[in-house]
Amino acid sequence: MQWKTSTKLLISIPLLIILIALDGVAALEGLPLLVIALGLALLAGDAARTWLRSKGRPNLAWLPFMAAALVLLIAFCKGRDLSQGALFAITLGVVFDILLIALAAIAEAGRRRAKGVLEFAGLLALGLAMGFALSLMFVFVHGGPAATSLAGP
Repeated sequence: MQWKTSTKLLISIPLLIILIALDGVAALEGLPLLVIALGLALLAGDAARTWLRSKGRPNLAWLPFMAAALVLLIAFCKGRDLSQGALFAITLGVVFDILLIALAAIAEAGRRRAKGVLEFAGLLALGLAMGFALSLMFVFVHGGPAATSLAGP
């Protein structure tokens, strides 16, 4: 089912405003910023996901987003003193992300051999580049009110 653009905007704009407001809460440790970055990665990979599904490659449809999410999750943790709960949630995300990427690689290598592996590698590179570009958000916003650092006074 295709959602209309107006419906997407009615949902995403208030959600974005709420997440930006929640990013100022120090107890959340900047996790709303991570959710925003993951949402941007999801939106950026939407065209590739739709195209891959229409070409009959559902195993690879989520690969660019999953690769970008892996970079974003790791970049989010760099230089932060996060709580055990936040680290546990991010670790679960990284583990399942790597698992899904590996399963997509196995499926493509088994089904389409070298051509599938090359397509997998290209989409993985696209997702990693997208993740690195979006992770710059953490570099520039890292000094915000919710960010903490390992450095002492």
